[in-house]
Amino acid sequence: MQKNYQNQQQYPAFYLPTSFYEIIYVNKFTTTETMQKLIDHVRYCLEFTFDTEGERSNNQLALIQIQTIPQQLPCFVVLLELLHLSSYDTLIFVKIKQLFQLIFQSKDKLYSWGSLRRELYPAVNYELWEWPITSQIFDVQLDFSEWYKWALFHCKVYGSLLLQHNVINYVRSNTNINSSSTCTCHEANPYRSGEKWGLQDALVYTCQLFIDKSMTISYWAKGLDPHHSTLSITTREKMLRYAIYDCFTTTYLARPVLSTWTFQKVKNTNVIDLFQASSSSSASPSLSSLPHENNIIINTNINPQI
Repeated sequence: MQKNYQNQQQYPAFYLPTSFYEIIYVNKFTTTETMQKLIDHVRYCLEFTFDTEGERSNNQLALIQIQTIPQQLPCFVVLLELLHLSSYDTLIFVKIKQLFQLIFQSKDKLYSWGSLRRELYPAVNYELWEWPITSQIFDVQLDFSEWYKWALFHCKVYGSLLLQHNVINYVRSNTNINSSSTCTCHEANPYRSGEKWGLQDALVYTCQLFIDKSMTISYWAKGLDPHHSTLSITTREKMLRYAIYDCFTTTYLARPVLSTWTFQKVKNTNVIDLFQASSSSSASPSLSSLPHENNIIINTNINPQI
């Protein structure tokens, strides 16, 4: 918490205008009209960012956040409240299954900070989607450390004079490069070799922007829907901002990391462009020729606590 407070005092908050997005609460109170509106929107999206939250009292998966990356803003942020779903035989439940059928198509790309399959596996017993997921899944966290090392090196030594793949190969083959001596505008990697970056640190070190992580461990089972939540207004608003900005931050970093952008390109790119599908979204990311999780085997002996 002290680190969170220090970062909050030092860096401006990452902020997206509310006109950029619309929040959709999905639970047993969601109307069929809202679900159909969401389904119609998702039909034209090929990229999505995911996150999940566990209930503080028992660590049970309670919330799934899905941010769409459409051709044109606004995007939708779907907050699926697992502990407040309707029964299997309702039209709303059927609509939710239809939504996931569209999102989990093999042509779709899913972005996450951490292993998405591992995070979603506890929800299998809800029978909202077929398992395993066939979409292309990209764990941005997995590539971030190598990208940051490359960006530090590329920032000062090579500028834009060399082709990116040549520099990547050089950095990969020279693991003893002292990144702190190759860039003066960004700080050196604070993590030890093999350690995974935290999302807050990734945004701070890349863009000098802050996201609040103080609500990570919260009572998500009490709900975020303003019409049905049992949380206080202040607490609910803090948790809501945390839930949506974790998705926004992963989306913000996904294209620069996976497509190997320089710090300068990140700085000069309009934030709108990072939240809309690019014309080259079908191209393979530079750092990963294949999605990270397609061949990961989940331990099927795990008993989801539903």
